[in-house]
Amino acid sequence: MKILTKDWVIGESLNFQDYLKVGGYKALRKVLKKMKSTEVVAELKKSKLQGRGGAGFSLGSKWEIVATKKCDQKYFICNLDESEPGNFKDKSLGENSPHQILEGMIIGAYAVGASKAFLYINGTFAMAGQKIEQAIEDCYQNNLLGKNILASKFDLELEIFYGAGAYICGEESALINSLEGKRGEPRLKPPYPCDSGLFRKPTVVNNAETLANVAWIIENGAVEFAKIGKPDSPGTKLFSVDGAVERPGLYELTMDNTIEQIIRTAGGVKEGFEIQFIQVGGSSGRIVPRFLLSEIPSYSRGAVIPIGSGAILAVSANEDLKKILLSWINFFQRESCGKCVPCREGTFRLKSIIERLVSGDFDQNDRQDLHKLIWTLDNTTFCPLGKFSVVALKDVIRYKMIKEF
Repeated sequence: MKILTKDWVIGESLNFQDYLKVGGYKALRKVLKKMKSTEVVAELKKSKLQGRGGAGFSLGSKWEIVATKKCDQKYFICNLDESEPGNFKDKSLGENSPHQILEGMIIGAYAVGASKAFLYINGTFAMAGQKIEQAIEDCYQNNLLGKNILASKFDLELEIFYGAGAYICGEESALINSLEGKRGEPRLKPPYPCDSGLFRKPTVVNNAETLANVAWIIENGAVEFAKIGKPDSPGTKLFSVDGAVERPGLYELTMDNTIEQIIRTAGGVKEGFEIQFIQVGGSSGRIVPRFLLSEIPSYSRGAVIPIGSGAILAVSANEDLKKILLSWINFFQRESCGKCVPCREGTFRLKSIIERLVSGDFDQNDRQDLHKLIWTLDNTTFCPLGKFSVVALKDVIRYKMIKEF
């Protein structure tokens, strides 16, 4: 079952004419000609589409909040920052089918009543940025953006915005600060962006993969979408699979596959290698030992393994787990925005402790400090970055994967 990648051709990008040939912008025409904005919101809510950036929040519910706001200005933002190590799904969408994302954005802006939209992209994604810029220009030239779109009296201005590649700007309020020209650091919530976002106006922020599903749902119906995958996690998902597998790459699968089945889709474990563990969700994701490979990752609140952003990293038994831990904490220490003391100082202290673990100088005092720091980062930081920095470390301790812990 393919929704997002069914028309992709390896090594080529769907340009405007290609996208039209495979049914592109039919959903937008249907929305503008036949549907009220409230009907669009209701259809997306019925589909149970969840945010594909990691949190899994209901897209329809988010749109509904903003759509009901009485305001002279609303904003719609696509988040294509994707700075999580191990992820390349949104980048691939931008490179291979930028119009899928734009069609979802235009439909979303119409549904919530936004007249201004931004596509926030990681500034290091040069090719994806070029493809999206061309796609935006094509839309303006064909009356799919701008004034009186398709003679519907709906106006929408859309522009691309390049971020500096900061991990924290994947968090929606930090992204909004960056758009406003401020430091990329998170805001205190509430208020949430749906109530007070860009320039303190009601704002929708959706992940690129999430928006790429919208046109299919409008064309084929929310009921059909909800039938795919699992009832609590419907639809398909893009999995960025890497590590000790035969065919690393991007795979679109229904969301009812076990971790073992996902690995098998990528050709299975590389010949001559043995799996030590699988990490699901990038550097901030959970560690999955071999005895849990039969679990189905999902967005369900009760999921044993949260699906997160969908990055799947197969780590072989040949790899040194201590050095892997150090690389992860190096990343989080470097990417901490410095706004709060627990994260700014905690990740630095944690890095020092893991460095001593790698060098063989880890002692009982380090062990005690390690557990204190994990609690501090897990419970007291301003935003989830601190919590994310210790997710894998907590699993390493839970499954007794390093004897010093």
